[in-house]
Amino acid sequence: MEVNDRIHGFCLKHKEYIHEVDSTAYTFEHEKSGARLFFLANDDDNKVFSISFRTPPVDDTGVAHIVEHSTLCGSRKYPLKEPFVELVKGSLNTFLNAMTYPDKTMYPVASRNDKDFQNLMDVYLDAVFYPNMRENPQVLMQEGWHYEIEKKEDPLAYSGVVYNEMKGALSSPDDLLESRIMHALYPETTYGHESGGDPEAIPDLTQEKFIAFHAKYYHPSNSYIYLYGAMDIEEKLRYLDEEYLSHFDRIPVPSKIDLQPAFSHLKRETVPYPVSEEEGTDEKTFLALSWTTGQSLDHKAMMGLEILEHALLRTPAAPLRKALIDAKLGRDVDSIFETDMLQPFFSIIVNNAEPERLDDFYHLTMTKLQQLAENGIDRELLEASINLMEFRLREADFGSAPKGLIYGIRIMKSWLYGGAPETYLRYEDLLQEMKDGLSGRYFESLVETYFLANPHRSLLAMVPDTQMAARREKEQQEKLVAKKAAMSDAEIEATIAATQALKERQQSPETEEALRMIPVLKLSDIR
Repeated sequence: MEVNDRIHGFCLKHKEYIHEVDSTAYTFEHEKSGARLFFLANDDDNKVFSISFRTPPVDDTGVAHIVEHSTLCGSRKYPLKEPFVELVKGSLNTFLNAMTYPDKTMYPVASRNDKDFQNLMDVYLDAVFYPNMRENPQVLMQEGWHYEIEKKEDPLAYSGVVYNEMKGALSSPDDLLESRIMHALYPETTYGHESGGDPEAIPDLTQEKFIAFHAKYYHPSNSYIYLYGAMDIEEKLRYLDEEYLSHFDRIPVPSKIDLQPAFSHLKRETVPYPVSEEEGTDEKTFLALSWTTGQSLDHKAMMGLEILEHALLRTPAAPLRKALIDAKLGRDVDSIFETDMLQPFFSIIVNNAEPERLDDFYHLTMTKLQQLAENGIDRELLEASINLMEFRLREADFGSAPKGLIYGIRIMKSWLYGGAPETYLRYEDLLQEMKDGLSGRYFESLVETYFLANPHRSLLAMVPDTQMAARREKEQQEKLVAKKAAMSDAEIEATIAATQALKERQQSPETEEALRMIPVLKLSDIR
C-alpha cells in the first residue's frame, strides 16, 4: 500500500516505519464518513482495536461517562441488556473495557484470537453507532440516575450506576482534589467540568440531553479508529466500510477543544471536602500549587517536564520535595502532571497540612524553584531521571496491559488535537535532546518558562469539613421531599411503576433468542 492508494473507501494519507515500536504506521481517512484510522502493522499477535470520540462536556451532569456506560447496554445486532457480560463468557480477550477522559471516550479491546478479535470489534462498533439507549429510557435510568420509590408512603430517593459510582469517587479526597484543581485552572473551558459527573448535577441530565449528546458526538466524522498487530488490514478496512462507515455521510462535528485564556495573576481558592466527625480536622488540609503547562502537542516540552517532575519531586533526594518536607508544612509531598489533555497541568501538593500554611507553602515553593533555575539543578539527579525514562520507554513493559493498548492511548495525546498520531510513539531523538540539554540550561529554562514566568497558576487549600456530608445529605433530602410534595398522585404512581419495571428488567434473564445473537468461539476457532 502506498500513499494516496484507495482501499475499500479509505484513502492512505501517510505511511512510515517507526523504529521505536518496530511497526509500520498507516494513517487512513474514510472518504465518505470522515472517519480517521491509524494502523500499526507488526507481528504482535495480541491485536488491539479501539474506537474513540472527542466528547467535551459542557456541564457537570457526567453525560459523557453515562453515555459510555449506556452504549454497552445492548444494540441493534446484539439486543441483550448487557451483551458484554455474555460476550466475556465465551471470549479469549486480553483487554475489554471503555474509558471516559476529560475530553474523549475510548472503547478498546484486545485479543490473541482472530475470530474473537473480530467478534469483539463488531459488538463494540454496533454498540457505539446503534445503541438501544436511544429508544429505551430505562438505560439512562439504570446507568445514569432515576427517582426511586417502591411504596407511596416511602421517601423519594436517587439511584443509578454512575450516580452511585461518582458519589463514591468524589468522596475520595484525592479524586476530589484533582477535580477542584481542574475547576480552578480551566474556569471557561470543558476541562473545568467534571466529565465523570458530579452527584449534585447528575439528576439535571434529561433523556433529551442524553440522546442529543450521543447524536452529536458519536458519528464517524468525530471518530478515531485504531488497529494494532498482525492482521489482514485490507479485510478489516473492507469490513469497517461495508458494515458501518459507508452508512454515514461526512458531517461537521463541533467538538473542538478550546484553550483556556491565560490568567494574568495567581488565583487563590479555599474549598471544603467532607470528613467524619471522628476523623477530626487536624492536619487534614491539602495544599496545591498548579500551573497549566503549554499544549500536549509540544512533545519535547512534555517529556522535559516529566523528567523534571521525577527529578524535583519523585525521589527521596528530590530537592523541591526535600525542601517542602524539611519545612514541616505537611506530612507528605505529591505531584500530578496530567498530559492526557490539550492543555496539560502540573501540580505540587502537600498532604496532611493546615490551611494557615498556604502562604508559606507558596513562597517556599517559588523561592526554591527560583534557586534551582539560578543555581542549576543537580546533573546526576536529572541524568538518573532521564535514564529511568529511557529504560521505561525501551522496556515497554505495561504489566498485564497489552502494549498495543498503551500505544493506542498514547497516540491520542496528539491525534485528538489535530497532531500526527505517531508523535508520541517516537522518543529516540527527544531522549538525545534531553541528554544534550544536560550540558546547557534546558531544564532550568523549563522551570523559568512554565513555573516562574507563567502567571496561569492556582493556589488551592482543600480543607476538611466535618459538617459538609450532613449538610449535603440534608439539602438533598429537602430537595427530594419538595419534589415529592410537588408530584400528583398519578406522578407518584408512575414513578413507583417505573421503579418496579426497572427492577424487573434488571432481574429478568436474557431470552434464548437474544443470547443466540452473541458470537461465541467454537473449539475450531482456537489454536
